[in-house]
Amino acid sequence: MVIPIVKWAGGKRQLLPLLVQRMPKFTGTYYEPFFGGGALFFHIAPQKAVINDCNPQLINVYQQIKLAPDELIRYLSTLQNDYNALPDDTAKTNFYFSQRTTFNTFIQNNTFNVYSASLFIFLNKAGFNGLYRVSSKGCFNVPSGHKKTLNLFQPDNIFKMSELLKRCVITQGDFEISCQNANAGDFVFFDSPYYATFDAYQSNRFPEADQKRLAQLFRELSNKGVYCMLTNSSTDFIKDLYKGFSINEVPVKRMINCDSSKRTSTEVIITNF
Repeated sequence: MVIPIVKWAGGKRQLLPLLVQRMPKFTGTYYEPFFGGGALFFHIAPQKAVINDCNPQLINVYQQIKLAPDELIRYLSTLQNDYNALPDDTAKTNFYFSQRTTFNTFIQNNTFNVYSASLFIFLNKAGFNGLYRVSSKGCFNVPSGHKKTLNLFQPDNIFKMSELLKRCVITQGDFEISCQNANAGDFVFFDSPYYATFDAYQSNRFPEADQKRLAQLFRELSNKGVYCMLTNSSTDFIKDLYKGFSINEVPVKRMINCDSSKRTSTEVIITNF
């Protein structure tokens, strides 16, 4: 089994048994427009897939894993060894901020390469709770997670991930465009930005207008005979958007919140089959 290489807000690792249980038997292409950490994709390893995310630096990570796994491993090894060799928390925090500054130069210059992919993974593992958050100027601004040691990767896992991604079309952009070619017999999994909860932790908010646009796309794909599954927060607004479809509520724990009293919530798994 391939293990996701990044921790992502709203990731689906703990819900995998429920998602797999509810999945249809499909023979077409797997689509995932809000890819994030890709927990379900890596778990089921589909033969044909189109994966997409709006975050260009995240998509660059998957492109580099697909095309240049050996080079990525070399960069990650250097970052991991350099960080773990530092003598104390102050030195490790300073190292984290220096890498964050370098990563922000890639963001500002709209640069995508193996080095920026390795920094993305490093910051995801060394930063606070796997957040990806940017300032109003577009700079990554997540604080250090003050990790004593880091284990950024497993070489075998990266190579397995690379082979799986070679079977995929990888795109970066709007969710609606990413699955415009889905047809009857295909399966689309929408791990959508959560309404009024985790969307606040993403690099871009996902407003009500986009939630409504997503619900409309869900209905259009359903009318075409495309299997669809969607996850979101359990709110009256979301349930109303998907009236007429199967809606199952499930409890989840989210460690992303710094307030431990707010780490338990309820989500919905919505299907059209």
